Amino acid sequence: MQKPLVVIKLGGSVLTDKKRIYTPRMQMIHRAAEQIAAVRKRFSIVLVHGAGSYGHIPVTRFGLEDGFTGPKQLKRLAVTKFKLLEWERILDETFLKHEVPLTPFLASDFIVTRKGRIVSAELEPLRIWMRLGCVPITGGDIVPDISKGFSILSGDQLAAYMASKLKAARLVYGVDVDGIFDSNPKLNPKAQLLTDLAPSLASRLMAKPTFRTASDVTGGMGGKIKEAVIAARHQIPVYFVNMAKDKRLQKAALGQRVLCSRILPT
Repeated sequence: MQKPLVVIKLGGSVLTDKKRIYTPRMQMIHRAAEQIAAVRKRFSIVLVHGAGSYGHIPVTRFGLEDGFTGPKQLKRLAVTKFKLLEWERILDETFLKHEVPLTPFLASDFIVTRKGRIVSAELEPLRIWMRLGCVPITGGDIVPDISKGFSILSGDQLAAYMASKLKAARLVYGVDVDGIFDSNPKLNPKAQLLTDLAPSLASRLMAKPTFRTASDVTGGMGGKIKEAVIAARHQIPVYFVNMAKDKRLQKAALGQRVLCSRILPT
């Protein structure tokens, strides 16, 4: 019998230094891989990773945020796609050292968007690999877009979409804070952690300007909450957990008690 599925989004802000271009945090990658190896004993897993400093910085620097505007972008687009491949290789190589059999999928090979939102995806290959016991991994990417030529697809949107379409038992966002707060904890030391939220409350929070990170082309925490609400409305429990601390990512993925925020279906 196939194991139940959990979709795990590994935050690019934890796995890379998003202030320094093309800078992986190898210790954090190893720590994540170790926890994923433990979760795999009980669950099928689809991994989604953020692009981190391999995506957000070059996309902004090269002016790719708004889609295709002319042939002068093509070299810059190719450079960015090449560096995203390099980032994928780093992750795959590291996870293999922890006996996690990843099968990488570039989002641009199986996803099409319209105005930045996913409109089609070929997920059957992922299902087949999962049945064999492999761990499909994909991530934030520059993907073909019907309206814009290409668009920036966040790992956050991709994770919520896949959790909904694949009917995951839960969706876990690994982030660099303890969960969802009533204001930005990086700006307000008195911000309060919110543990269990209904989708309606989470929707009101994501509208706050403090939830957007200026350097994040995919919307920062506000973007994550927006996508999580969509998944919760598809009856998927969503966890936000600090993946830099202890084994919180592992505990959340296993459904164990852990300090985190949850957006629960209603």
